[in-house]
Amino acid sequence: MVAAFPTLSTRSGPAWARWAIREIAVPVVAGALIAATADVRLPIGLPGHRGLIWLTLLVVVAATSRVRATVIAVGVTATIGGLVAHGASWEGGRYVVAASALALLAGTTAVRRRPWLLAVAAAPIHLVAVAVPLGLAGAAGLTAKIVGHLIFGLAAGALGVSAAVAVTHPRFDPR
Repeated sequence: MVAAFPTLSTRSGPAWARWAIREIAVPVVAGALIAATADVRLPIGLPGHRGLIWLTLLVVVAATSRVRATVIAVGVTATIGGLVAHGASWEGGRYVVAASALALLAGTTAVRRRPWLLAVAAAPIHLVAVAVPLGLAGAAGLTAKIVGHLIFGLAAGALGVSAAVAVTHPRFDPR
């Protein structure tokens, strides 16, 4: 995690290449992948499993970008892309809410010093996927949905922080 988290910063490769990867390539790819997979549903029957895709990508952007608004821009882009490509109406709001929460947390001193806190924070942030559908209160199996979203949110956070470390690791040579 290049400069977003100075404790894990790297000085490998030219500065412009590190900047281009951190501020352009990672957010563009993340936004495109989130929008493209907005309607992908795996038939595994576990609530919250789709968060492994979109929340992981948002965590990667939050962990690599120096500009906090970048992750919000990715959330907005993914929402608009999902509306255009799939017609997903209310579901896209989860990306903006989760991205806003990640941007807020990634800017704190505690998270900058201990990047793994971003992975832990992803678990409750993933609950926006449960809160977005209106009329879900009192639904059967709500506890199982919440637990599933917490587990997959934690997994998405761990994957996202790990991917951010892998992208910004000194052995990763952008040349």
